[in-house]
Amino acid sequence: MMIRNFILLAILLLTFSVSISLVPAQDLSSDDVNRMTEDRSAMENNATTKEDAPTTSASMQGIWKASLGEEEIIMAVNQSEESLFGRAKFEGENPWNGALAGSISQNAVSFSMAAMEGEALASIYISANLEEDTMRGFFIRSDSSGKASRGDFTATMISPDTSIYTPALVTIAPLPAVQTEQVTIEQKNDVPAIEENEKTALVPKRESRFQDVTDLAKGINPNIMPPMAPL
Repeated sequence: MMIRNFILLAILLLTFSVSISLVPAQDLSSDDVNRMTEDRSAMENNATTKEDAPTTSASMQGIWKASLGEEEIIMAVNQSEESLFGRAKFEGENPWNGALAGSISQNAVSFSMAAMEGEALASIYISANLEEDTMRGFFIRSDSSGKASRGDFTATMISPDTSIYTPALVTIAPLPAVQTEQVTIEQKNDVPAIEENEKTALVPKRESRFQDVTDLAKGINPNIMPPMAPL
């Protein structure tokens, strides 16, 4: 009898200890599941918010004073959504005027310029980051003579109104000496028809050494001519 009671008591103690050890484990698993569910929902909400938020690019519209290494230029940039277009000029020694085109994505700017620098056609590529009214980046330049260079690019906006932009005054190079001489010769040889006619009228008409006998006979009286002897 005592053995049976001891066995029942041991079974009850074992059952009670197992039930105590399972309760906190079940509670901990439920908390973890709830926390994981909340974290997943928060991540999904953040992802949805980022996808729905519109990505707007900064504005680059305006006149900029830029430095291409040691050379300073002025750019008038117009912007239509992400497209950039406009003009540029250099007013130092050997001034030039050029055109630019490119694009902007958020704060990343990239555009190219083309210009006639003296007798060479130059192309300049610029990549920069836009921060409010300043830009910083690099440029790569190459021209039709085979020269190429790379350097730092910086720019500062000096006016948001591109309508006040004026191009640089570029002196047109004179014609080569050989071509100028040919033009002068052609102008000398090209005498107007009126002058030719006047010169022709001033030159006296030369008389022929041969005279027409019929003209001489008109002035002779036939009565004074001697009669011809009969044959």
